[in-house]
Amino acid sequence: MTSLNPVFRVGEQIAEAIRLHQNLPAKKAMEISVDLLREVGIPDPQKRVRDYPHNLSGGMRQRVMIAMAMSCHPKLLLADEPTTALDVTIQAQILDLISELKQKNNMTVVLITHDLGVIAQAAEKVAVMYAGKIVEYAAVEALFDRPLHPYTRGLLESIPARCFDSIEKRDYLKTIPGAVPDLYNVSSGCRFYERCAYADEACHDGMPLLSEIEPDHFVSCWKYNGGENS
Repeated sequence: MTSLNPVFRVGEQIAEAIRLHQNLPAKKAMEISVDLLREVGIPDPQKRVRDYPHNLSGGMRQRVMIAMAMSCHPKLLLADEPTTALDVTIQAQILDLISELKQKNNMTVVLITHDLGVIAQAAEKVAVMYAGKIVEYAAVEALFDRPLHPYTRGLLESIPARCFDSIEKRDYLKTIPGAVPDLYNVSSGCRFYERCAYADEACHDGMPLLSEIEPDHFVSCWKYNGGENS
């Protein structure tokens, strides 16, 4: 919502990346900007390129940012919280748009989010991170059906949903006790050690490697066979 420069028109901001990276004249870059706004679903793009960010809704500004990211035909799109501060209807539209662009441009998308609903809707593979380390990696269906790492399970148990087979039905939300460790002073053991109900001395002494416990399902946890000191 604050990534666009408030004193420049949105077309100029898209065209800047095109001029710099593709070495095109300003007129041609603006024509491409209009095409990009049309591609991301903004109506009347010839007019909208002359708008300032404050003239646009939150969802339209997010589409402008996607157009800017797509301006140089990337093979990899890194989307960090692309639906933050958007209502659920606009959020679904933005996720659908990213999916359409991914298929159309044969592009890989890395989606960074804390919203498990977004993950369930948009992801194919999921890497769950805790304190800077990947603790579990699996296909989205496997992760939601059978979470292996205690942190992953804690995340799923803390959301108001009863649609996961692996999580028992309940009338209250669970919380994960404790707090995230100081990343400037982490121990050599598992970083989830102090908050984990299954922790023992092995967890304190060494960080387990990310190991394949089930086909294409990896976890970093001493609770399962295959963990080794890193």
